[in-house]
Amino acid sequence: MSVLTVFLASNGPSDGVRDVLTDLSAAGLLDPFLWIDEDEGLSGVSGVHALSVDGGETAKVALQDILASRRVARVRLCVLVPFIEGAQTVRVESERAVADMLVSNSGSAQLVRIRMILTRGGLQVPDSAAPALAGWHNLLIAPEDSNGPGMGHVSLSPTTDPIVIGRSAAPVVAGIAGLWAHVEHAPFDDIHIVPGDAIRLVRSFYRRLETSGAEHDLRERVLDIGGPLPLPLDAGGSVVYVEDVPLATGTMAQNLWAKHRGTLVGVRVPKPADVGSQAIGLWRALVMFFSFMGSALRNAPMAFYNRVSKGISGAVASTVNSAVFGSDSSAYTIVVNGVGPDGRSVKWSDFSEASHQMMTALDPGTESRHHSAATDLSRLWNDYCAGALTLADAGERSQGLTPIQVGANRAVIRTAGDIVPGRDQRFTDVPGIIAASTGVSSLDAHDVLAISEFRSQLRELEQDQVLGLEARRTASTVDTWGQTIRRSYGFAFGQILAGGIHAARTEVSGLLSRLRAHTGFEDQSEGIRMRQRSLARWAQVITFVTVLILGTAGYATYREALVWWHLVLIVLVTLLVWFSSLFILFNRSQQELFQMINRHRRAAGELEADQANLRTALRDLDRLSAAYRQHVSWSAALGSFLSEPLGRAPARSGSTRQIDWGLPRSAGIGSARPAPARIVEVAERLRSELFTVGWMTSPWDGLTRSAGDHVGALGLDIRQNPELLYTKQGTGSGSALDVWSDKLAAGDIVLDGADVVWERALEELAGPKASLIRDLVSSIEVHDEGQSTMQSIDGFMAGVGVSGELAEGGYFDRTMLTDLASTSGRAAVCGGRANQVRLGLGLIAVTTQFSEGLSREELEFGKPSTAVDDDYSYEIPVSPDSEALDGFGRSSMESPVSDPFRAPSIDGMNF
Repeated sequence: MSVLTVFLASNGPSDGVRDVLTDLSAAGLLDPFLWIDEDEGLSGVSGVHALSVDGGETAKVALQDILASRRVARVRLCVLVPFIEGAQTVRVESERAVADMLVSNSGSAQLVRIRMILTRGGLQVPDSAAPALAGWHNLLIAPEDSNGPGMGHVSLSPTTDPIVIGRSAAPVVAGIAGLWAHVEHAPFDDIHIVPGDAIRLVRSFYRRLETSGAEHDLRERVLDIGGPLPLPLDAGGSVVYVEDVPLATGTMAQNLWAKHRGTLVGVRVPKPADVGSQAIGLWRALVMFFSFMGSALRNAPMAFYNRVSKGISGAVASTVNSAVFGSDSSAYTIVVNGVGPDGRSVKWSDFSEASHQMMTALDPGTESRHHSAATDLSRLWNDYCAGALTLADAGERSQGLTPIQVGANRAVIRTAGDIVPGRDQRFTDVPGIIAASTGVSSLDAHDVLAISEFRSQLRELEQDQVLGLEARRTASTVDTWGQTIRRSYGFAFGQILAGGIHAARTEVSGLLSRLRAHTGFEDQSEGIRMRQRSLARWAQVITFVTVLILGTAGYATYREALVWWHLVLIVLVTLLVWFSSLFILFNRSQQELFQMINRHRRAAGELEADQANLRTALRDLDRLSAAYRQHVSWSAALGSFLSEPLGRAPARSGSTRQIDWGLPRSAGIGSARPAPARIVEVAERLRSELFTVGWMTSPWDGLTRSAGDHVGALGLDIRQNPELLYTKQGTGSGSALDVWSDKLAAGDIVLDGADVVWERALEELAGPKASLIRDLVSSIEVHDEGQSTMQSIDGFMAGVGVSGELAEGGYFDRTMLTDLASTSGRAAVCGGRANQVRLGLGLIAVTTQFSEGLSREELEFGKPSTAVDDDYSYEIPVSPDSEALDGFGRSSMESPVSDPFRAPSIDGMNF
């Protein structure tokens, strides 16, 4: 609800109230208000002018402009009426004029009319003063000062000093007018107005307990994850710290690899089994023999060779040309030899690019599919992050990545750096001369390949006469640093990926070398072809001789030189010799052919397997390289998150400006000063409740959901679907993941998970852990009269803000009451309003008490002094309890004996 508080006063004692209220506003204790000086704001100029006070800053404003520019639901018009000798009071006409203007110009706002009478006992009442107006809350600020409701009080002595009056009256005015900041305390907004011209006695108490310093120390202690990670609370048992960290992190990394190995590494085609030389039967041998003879006699021996070899050489040549010689020569050199144009070992990123180029050359039709398969690893990185968080808080997030068990209990890693090292664990101790030579100035603790390559560069530089000594020193430092990071989960999984890349690279290099070796088959085949031609010529010669013999024998028989059975015998013998000679010659000479055919068939099978495996290995290498880039990016993000999962502790906020002097007893400001040991104890008890199993899920999900907001146009799709972040390419790609992880590691993205957890901590402190607050605020530092004193919390609060009988009981100072009213119990408190509100661990409490409506005749504002004869003396009646006063007040010159009985008083105590 928007509320406007307007004061109307005249010059004089009210100025002291205004100055004190302005000082309280400058200390941040009051809400803004307007102050109308009757002499200046109502001086006949059109409109009403007021002094705006906000945070101690003042400015002249027009009241009508304020009403026209704000939506106001309630207006409190507070008129200060000083009943002090010589003071000028606000004219009744001015009060009514301002009230009417507020009603007519504030729309439908409710107007609360309050008149506050400022007075001190025994002072003259100005003749122009009107004690009460009908339709207003007519309140008389009791001229007293007390620590709290129900406690004794000090009667304020008569004075006309505006500063003294303002010092005691201003805090009460603030309580009545609802000005105290951060607390809804406006007691007269909903209290009925006493009919007629009755006046209520009123007093108000205020306490503000500042805990900003203690709260900062507690929050820093509770949310600081720079030390050991908190042991989460497990409803089903206890959670302990892991002692064997390398075993725990290595097991989690191996489980992750086992779950997703099929995604990163394809299935290989097995090599054909070596069945040895196949036996050829007699019939098969005869068929081959006559086939060879037919080709030989037709003078086409190569037709037989081609039929037997079945095109093996052509397949070999085709495969070799496409797989080996079809690629770029530089890519082949990088993949097979691992040496760049400068003669140095190439980086893994160059090797990845060369292998991808060769994969495209080998199988250009599937480049887009390979690229998609290499980058769509969202499930892997969801599980990688889940595994890291599980090591930190023992929560179950993914099947197969269960929390570490130590006996029957779940276990967590003690230090965040043993899960995924953060940016503060980077290696930066690289001398300038080494950095200039290697191009490396720092190393991330999770970048296994970069560490390995840098170590290789240092080994090369160790041979240099100029850089050798510095290189050896740097290598020793790197090795020492490496021992501290090898136990981490991020390094372990990075090592698995690096091992997969190295294995795939070695396999590709070996397969390419084997494919290149297959080119030797062409040279072997050419020698066999020459021998086949020679064998064919011998077959032709033998056949010609056989035909010649058979022809001669036939001609001789025709001439009857031979009998017919001699011819038959010669033919049979000749054919038998021809067949036997050629068959024996064929079998002996074709053994080399059959061996070559077997080798070619086996090589063809191996070649097909090697070709398929080469494609698969190149895909794996491409996929593993992309996965490693993503690993570097996700590890950088996780390392930054785990080092500060709740963000950095906020800077110590300045508390409300300390007031060292001037506050009355009714108002107090104190600061909690708990002992450091008490803060540690409370923090540990809170941590045991706040950090439950799986507590990191919420801050991590919040961080990834907001990733799209930090990468500009790259994050348009991520803002729509945060899960797409897990599909983005990794370091060096310029993707949304790459940019986001770099910003996170550089500290450009502020983690805000602490706010959520701290709100839960405040809920715990306000509920089941409320007793812990008293432990923190048991010792309160209070500044008074320039001195610092320590008080207990109960002594400081003095019951302020407590509702019930304490707020509605007690008695007001009787100085302003007639004797009859005092003895009739009219000084009793008949009602009160108490409010408390917490600001973090701090507390603001206000209590305002008021009496029943008193008539003008029951109040004694002071009488003119009358001259009394010095010789005239009289005795006043002695009250029943005057013996306790040791005879004080037995005689007096102020009242005749015949005056009604008046209760004696002592400065500071009233009875």
